[in-house]
Amino acid sequence: MNTEELLRQYQVGVRNFQRVDLARVILRNTNLAKIDFSQAILTEADFTGANLEEANFYQAILDLSNLSQARLTRADLRSTSLQSALLYKASLGKAQLQKANLSQAILKRTFLRDANLSQAILIKANLSQANLIGVNLTGADLTEANLDNTFLQEANLFQACLAGIDLKHTILTGAIMPDGSVYHN
Repeated sequence: MNTEELLRQYQVGVRNFQRVDLARVILRNTNLAKIDFSQAILTEADFTGANLEEANFYQAILDLSNLSQARLTRADLRSTSLQSALLYKASLGKAQLQKANLSQAILKRTFLRDANLSQAILIKANLSQANLIGVNLTGADLTEANLDNTFLQEANLFQACLAGIDLKHTILTGAIMPDGSVYHN
């Protein structure tokens, strides 16, 4: 399947693109709301500025993909591989990212309010200036992640790994810390 065929099928109402191999596909600024890319291979795909609201990427491979400024509100990204993906200024409010692998991903200035990142792998991820208000990071691995100027108010970090993290420029008011205590400024 190629880009033109996918867009043609989407325009006539097809939403199921499970298990497709579209590595290196370019779908910039396209409307693909509610598309089903579960278990698809989308390595190095370019979704810059795309509307992917409520899309299903369950167990998909999006390593090295560009999702900058993409709208992924309420998207299902559970168990998705997003290693070294670029999600600069992406909107992931209320997205499901449980057990997703975001190692070395760039999430700078990303909107993740009320997203579920429980047990996600965020090793060496760049989350600087990201909005993580109300996010669930229970059991997540944030080893050596960049949380500079990140908003984590009311976030749940219970049992999260924060090894090598500097939290001095992070806003944590009301956050549940790894030991279960609530952080108060």
